[in-house]
Amino acid sequence: MKSRARLSDTAAGYSVAQELDQLSRLQLPRLRAEWLDRWGDEASYRSRDQLYRAMAYRIQADAYGGLSGRLRRELSDLGTRFAEDRGFSPGPSLSLKPGSTLIREWGGKRHEVFVVADGFVYDGRTFRSLSQVAFAITGTKWNGPVFFGVKARKSPAVQGRAAGP
Repeated sequence: MKSRARLSDTAAGYSVAQELDQLSRLQLPRLRAEWLDRWGDEASYRSRDQLYRAMAYRIQADAYGGLSGRLRRELSDLGTRFAEDRGFSPGPSLSLKPGSTLIREWGGKRHEVFVVADGFVYDGRTFRSLSQVAFAITGTKWNGPVFFGVKARKSPAVQGRAAGP
């Protein structure tokens, strides 16, 4: 990494926030020149927004420290899985085991859903997600785990607290 002149010198009293503010005002060609001055190679980002975000991350990582090795490995593994399988979803799993049965009464009818290795079977058809099953039952979009009671819906009071003051 080169140590050439920068828009601001944090040692001279400029904060990281001030430095990022100055960078945010630059157009793409000037951001590319700043990248080259700072890190000695051509920026591979095409859009101004992507380049600014990458620079902001590197500046903050230099000032405050970057990601831990464990987190970098986890993110790399996620990236590999996304590249190999575009349908990959990294969200928490429901931990429903094949062989389990979910039962829901809707519209005066009892609906049974069987958990299988590759999804869920309802009414003789296999679905990839519980949300698809809920849609097949109701004709409207639902959060499938909430519809079947596998995941609790957040109460309005909890949602309000999570949003902050």
